[in-house]
Amino acid sequence: MLSRLGSALILIGVILMVVYLVTGTVGQSDFRLLLSGAGSAALGLFFHRRGTPPAETNRFQGLRRLLGDDEEPDA
Repeated sequence: MLSRLGSALILIGVILMVVYLVTGTVGQSDFRLLLSGAGSAALGLFFHRRGTPPAETNRFQGLRRLLGDDEEPDA
C-alpha cells in the first residue's frame, strides 16, 4: 500500500514540476509550485522504496521449471 502511495506522489510531483516549467515559459511561474513538486516527488520516492515488494506471481512458472530456477518451499 505504501508503494502505491509513493507512486501516486511521484506522479503528482512530476506533474507539478511540468506545470511549473510550462508556466515559466509564459512568465507566470510560481517557485512554490517547483518546491511542492520536488518535495512531493522526493517523498514519493521515499515511500515507494520503503513499501513492501509485490508478492511473486505464478507467471512464467512453466518456464522457470524448464530452466531449473523454480525452488519449491520445504513443507
